[in-house]
Amino acid sequence: MAGSYGDSPQRVHQADAAAQEAHGSSGIGPFDYVPKLGFREYWYPALWTKEIPKHRPKLVRMLDEDVVFFRNHDGSAAALTDWCPHRNARLSLGVVEFAGTVTCPYHGYTFDGSGQCVAGLIDHPESPVVPKMRARAYPTQEHGGVVYVWMGETDPVPLEDDLPGELLLPRANRYVRVKEWETNWVEPIAQGVDFHEGYLHRMHFAWRPMFPQEPLWARWLMNLFRTFNKHLGFFRPKLAYYGGVEISHEEDSFFVTKAKAPVFGQGFHPGVNAHWPARVWWRRLKPPRRRPQANAGGNGASLRGGRASMLTGQAFDHSVELPSKSRAVVQAESVHLRWMVPVTTDTTRVWTYTICVQPRTRLGRLWQNVWYYLWRKPSIVVATNEQEDLATFKKDRLRFDLPQKLGPMDAGLIYFRRHLARRSRDFRRLGGAHGTVKAPPLRTADEWRAVSAQGDAADIAPDTRLDAPPAETAAG
Repeated sequence: MAGSYGDSPQRVHQADAAAQEAHGSSGIGPFDYVPKLGFREYWYPALWTKEIPKHRPKLVRMLDEDVVFFRNHDGSAAALTDWCPHRNARLSLGVVEFAGTVTCPYHGYTFDGSGQCVAGLIDHPESPVVPKMRARAYPTQEHGGVVYVWMGETDPVPLEDDLPGELLLPRANRYVRVKEWETNWVEPIAQGVDFHEGYLHRMHFAWRPMFPQEPLWARWLMNLFRTFNKHLGFFRPKLAYYGGVEISHEEDSFFVTKAKAPVFGQGFHPGVNAHWPARVWWRRLKPPRRRPQANAGGNGASLRGGRASMLTGQAFDHSVELPSKSRAVVQAESVHLRWMVPVTTDTTRVWTYTICVQPRTRLGRLWQNVWYYLWRKPSIVVATNEQEDLATFKKDRLRFDLPQKLGPMDAGLIYFRRHLARRSRDFRRLGGAHGTVKAPPLRTADEWRAVSAQGDAADIAPDTRLDAPPAETAAG
């Protein structure tokens, strides 16, 4: 998490407002202030640098736009719209006839990395249309073997402003899995702060796969680890219920959530006149100890209740960062981070990072690789995220078009939808975001540039578009 943990009256007020709204049964919708295809005024990871061939273009769809990648003269990545401005054929079906260019397969019009047409191979060498033709070019940057693309209409910020802070640390060792999920990008963000693990990931002991396409070996591996790991969690009382969720810290681009007053063992639910969980006879050991408060580092602020990351010294249960990143510290020596890249309204490319402290010895690095590839990746990244999480909310298993009722367990989700979304760069620069229900942009990118060129404060106040929560919470 980049940035310092400074106090801000406005931020505290927004956390309290989200908590109050949660207790009033909020009806705020998933796309009221959050764009269905993602916030655009940000850098996003597109593909690995090594995936761009030397002699042909590469197509990647991002934020419902088709982007073609090829190599510039200096070997860096170039990115253009995939649609040739001549007759709108796909550039990605063409070839690299000349270094640093891409040629359309239809009529041979050739474009450089800036998008400028530099030749029409069957047109006259002095054709008047060639200098007048330009394809949209996307700014690109490369870091750590990944090509990042600026998808916005306004001028790009430095890439470091949007990179996860952990990737910039000198001793960070990362493992990355890139997978397309059949769901809209907002749901992986939502379940990053809703503490669904209290039910969905209760470590069920089962001899058969519990989810479609779950390998039998993965279920057995989970059974073995959950029974015989050093914490002996199988024999300890499990969570019965939470006392809600609170926003424990907030800054301009992210916020942190914490589960309140967890109760272990059993809880009585008068609506069904029963205790749940129903069977707990084998859980005879003491409940798991709550982790002590940990110092967040930096200016010494404390984020209560979370696990302190050895990478950053910051502690948190769950967090969300703009434009589409969620974090959890699964173990103190690592950070579990997912960066969602919207592809279409029903597809998301998920970059899952397991970021660890780089061991100093060769043996330590070998052991870390064994830990990740034989345990962490199959049990958490694949079995938990892709075979339990995704299996629950993938396309046609969760609907966004019906009304929702959000309560105390959804305080983090309410905060993301109503408050963090309106602090996004889209809102600050353009006054809104394309693809939202209630907040389309108030001005164009050219109008933003005009204000910036005059030396005036170009950003729009984040509360410009806020409507009153009570009007929504009262909705049936």
